[in-house]
Amino acid sequence: MDGFIPGQPLKQSEKFRIERVTTQLSQTRKTLLVGSLPYADETDAMSRSLQAFGNSMIALPDGEIGEKNETYPDGVRSQWIASILDRCERDTAAWRVVRPSKIDPATGFADDYATCPKLRAKYSPKEMHKHVDFGWLDFFKSSYPIFRELREKFGLPDLKFQVGLPTGLGSTFAMLGPIGGLRYAQAFNRRLAWEANEMLKIADEGDLLFQLEVPGELKLAYVAPKFLTGYALRSVIGLVKLIEPKAPIGVHFCFGDFNNKALIENASLDRLVHFSNILVRKWPRSHELAYLHYPLAEADEPPPIDPAYYEPLKHLIVPEGTRFVAGFVHEKRSPDEHLEILRILSSIRSEIVDVACSCGLGRRNAAIADQLFAQKSQMLCIST
Repeated sequence: MDGFIPGQPLKQSEKFRIERVTTQLSQTRKTLLVGSLPYADETDAMSRSLQAFGNSMIALPDGEIGEKNETYPDGVRSQWIASILDRCERDTAAWRVVRPSKIDPATGFADDYATCPKLRAKYSPKEMHKHVDFGWLDFFKSSYPIFRELREKFGLPDLKFQVGLPTGLGSTFAMLGPIGGLRYAQAFNRRLAWEANEMLKIADEGDLLFQLEVPGELKLAYVAPKFLTGYALRSVIGLVKLIEPKAPIGVHFCFGDFNNKALIENASLDRLVHFSNILVRKWPRSHELAYLHYPLAEADEPPPIDPAYYEPLKHLIVPEGTRFVAGFVHEKRSPDEHLEILRILSSIRSEIVDVACSCGLGRRNAAIADQLFAQKSQMLCIST
């Protein structure tokens, strides 16, 4: 893969080599915890994760739980997009409510994507970043000291702290619709990047890994013609370029998981591979691309076992130094079925594949999360 530079066009010969290269980043399989976890609080989530996986984790998220109360029994952070929509809906100084959300009393958030609030901004896209606050920086300030304490306790000095970052379009798409979402996406990106850059100022050098979560862009890519995929990716690349290149960035391709229901129905991986490959081509060479996380299940729908479904992954471009993480661990699949899917993926990719669930587990319960932790631990011991 010598000569490949993310962000520049690929020659045909380079495409051929990249699509067939075996990238062995490590002889040890790792796991990715996508983000949210259904545990008591951030300390509990990080402690359980460290006990289960130790240095087998790519990085350690804090569990994205937040305060639990009567309004938000699972935690105010348990669904990131819902928490952002909720904050905006309540901020009547910056937003006018066109249609309020329909609240699910079991979570405190909207029922589903169809019942999210519809809002209208009171400020222009050029000004809106001054009038939004997602709270990510506050969450970081609360969790980062706990992470450092636990990392020292478990003797893992090189472990990074994983911070999930939604993109602008991922946030605006649901509440402003496609046109409004595109208009305000970069305004949200500016605020999110500011919060990320403030985290970099606080954290010790080398401590952070940012994970970009892109359901809005992926949804747009699925409904638009393929030649418009690059347009759908503007929000992702726009956010990356605003973040100081001091921390690696992983990408979680997200099918959506609102109350454990997917935003995107994915009959074939062809469109996802196409989207991912264009992302790699456009990725700024200044920023480290840590991993590509592929969701292979759709929220409460388990991943297929048919090998034909995974054939498009032969054409997936994974740059040297980037990990491929397969999100297929699911409560509706047995240990033997998981092993069969892992065997299929390893054969198609001709490499050791990292394992994960398709999304965060904040919409499951603790018993299911424990079960999935145990199944992932088994697969980490398999060498091929």
